[in-house]
Amino acid sequence: MIQRMQYSNESIALDVELIRTDVLIASEDEIVNFPRLIRLADDHLVLAYGRGRHGGDESRLAVFSEDDGRTWQDFRPDSPWNDNVQTSGVLGYLQDGRIAYIDVFPTNMPPYKELPGRWYNYTLADPEWRFRRFDPDGTLVDDTVFRVRNLPWKKAAYYCYGDLLDFGGGELFAALGAQVPADITDNGRIRITTFFVRSNDNGRTFEYVSHIPPELNGEPFGPEGFNEPTMALLPGGELLCVLRTGGRSPLYQVRSTDGGLTWSVPESTGWPAAKPDLCLLSNGVLACSSGRGVYGHPQVTHVMFSLDGRGEYWEPPFVFHTGPGCSYTSNIEKDGRLHVAYSDSSFMRERDAYDLPCQSIKRAVFEVVKK
Repeated sequence: MIQRMQYSNESIALDVELIRTDVLIASEDEIVNFPRLIRLADDHLVLAYGRGRHGGDESRLAVFSEDDGRTWQDFRPDSPWNDNVQTSGVLGYLQDGRIAYIDVFPTNMPPYKELPGRWYNYTLADPEWRFRRFDPDGTLVDDTVFRVRNLPWKKAAYYCYGDLLDFGGGELFAALGAQVPADITDNGRIRITTFFVRSNDNGRTFEYVSHIPPELNGEPFGPEGFNEPTMALLPGGELLCVLRTGGRSPLYQVRSTDGGLTWSVPESTGWPAAKPDLCLLSNGVLACSSGRGVYGHPQVTHVMFSLDGRGEYWEPPFVFHTGPGCSYTSNIEKDGRLHVAYSDSSFMRERDAYDLPCQSIKRAVFEVVKK
């Protein structure tokens, strides 16, 4: 496994070192997947994750650590962190130190396991989302619902992945997802639209702003359209959004210089992946963790860096895991280091399909030094 990579351009040199890999969760009995690592105050962390084979009887759980992930404890079964907080949904770190979370599916549709078919066949005319805030110590302080004003579709299927950004002064900005019925092609593939919403009253109400349609140059684009967005607010106020386009197709990105009202034409980052996760590091370097392979087969999990901090150019990925897993990652910056959570597990195959001593969720910790 590569432990260190060096990157450079005309003015910047970057030294990236994988300094350690930690096992966060391990199980000899169950498959564990889909990690979301959430930073709380001090050395406290929350890890939301899935148990069970994907496509089977999965459950969504969460654990917490008070010592930076060295040891973990279960939340009580009735804890709000065990109530559908997962790698899906929309997460945001607010300027007041609180954590915001929007559930993956609208509240006015049946639970996922009770849907009569695929989620993208269940359409709504007036979706309602659940919006929660947690204090930096993990205490739930707000649990409300909202609707989005001025949606451009009469009916659509909805789901959420990604980030919520806090612009200050009560202004919140988030990316959601919609499968518009007319976007389903003849072969039944999904055509997901990423759309952006804004709140000017600290999350009590939201309004539709714009969207990225699942077409490019007038033709349906990719296996899935543009979905699983991740966003970063860059210095100077520019917004960058990186999106999945399919299981093995490249990530694409768009940018906005007017607060999300309009977006650039989608362009490829060059690297195939699922569920990208952006992190603008304190040294100005932009990181994006992700990964991909064929479902049920070994995955390639990696992090790529943009030295200019704007995503104008992405360096070749730093591959830190090749093997079984789901390739969904989650990252945070802590103590000046990049922490990336990922899975080392059977995912869609039977638990013992690979010769693994246990199923696990791990954390790769990187030293990212800009020179």
